[in-house]
Amino acid sequence: MTPVFVMATIVLVGFFITKKMDISIQTRKFLSFTVINFALPAVIANSIFQTPLDREMWNNFAVIYIFGLVLSSIGMAAGYFAAKSMGYDSSSRRQLAILAGCGNTGFIGIPVAYMIFGSTIGVYAAIYDASTMTLVFTVGVLLLKGERFSVKQLRSLVNAPFITLVVSLLIVSTGVEIPMYFTELAGTLAGISAPLAMIYLGLLIPTIPSSSYKAVRDAYKRFIGAAVSIKVLLLPTIAFTALLFLPIEGELAYIIVIQASMPTFILAIVLFERYLGDGSQNLGITAILLSSLLSLLVLPIAIFLGTTYL
Repeated sequence: MTPVFVMATIVLVGFFITKKMDISIQTRKFLSFTVINFALPAVIANSIFQTPLDREMWNNFAVIYIFGLVLSSIGMAAGYFAAKSMGYDSSSRRQLAILAGCGNTGFIGIPVAYMIFGSTIGVYAAIYDASTMTLVFTVGVLLLKGERFSVKQLRSLVNAPFITLVVSLLIVSTGVEIPMYFTELAGTLAGISAPLAMIYLGLLIPTIPSSSYKAVRDAYKRFIGAAVSIKVLLLPTIAFTALLFLPIEGELAYIIVIQASMPTFILAIVLFERYLGDGSQNLGITAILLSSLLSLLVLPIAIFLGTTYL
């Protein structure tokens, strides 16, 4: 439980920083860029370098990937029909589907898993994140654009963490010995991933003026409530219940429950702004912040249940 409380404290540190100095958009971009392009790839590489890849491990990768796709799809469907039942328009239904189904399994999920459980879980977390990103940049973008699928959408999958995942798996699969310099570099950079991600989350808290919070709260109270409840409460509950009846246990089960408990993914802000505009990113930021705070409360419970009963 201690690592979770440590992460919550680091989030508060990030928020405290915003009270003592002006944090520009460029500063937040710098942190985000550093985590996505250096720290997360380092976690993935360091995890893979320390994990023996045999047939059982590849089977585990397939299980995690499929589980990730299924859980995210359930969340998206639940979000869409929840918005429809509450009478929201088509655009809001599509937004709720994204917010409820797609978790922050990369930016937060990978560092958290690595920090709490170590290298093998870090690899599993990266595989789960690959399934999330696959769904985001196929079904997710289709929902927001309202157009037909295009292969060009898959280009967004080619980012630093994904490239690192593929290249590292190929290198380790060939049996090539990794020079100590690279393993130490990856290990050092991996150590900063969780702290930087948590500080970034803290820096996000004051980014929306109180007037915007009030507007979102008044017009979209049930919307935000549904997004947060489905993402942080319903999906981990479904994951845990399913795993009780399936022959999946140990680290494999832990990471599925943990990643299912992750808050709404940060890229929702970018996608809403790009495809919808009209200040819709405020909904994304609000859902991200609230689901992130709730996730910090749910995560210790998910870890306890997973390690005790799975």
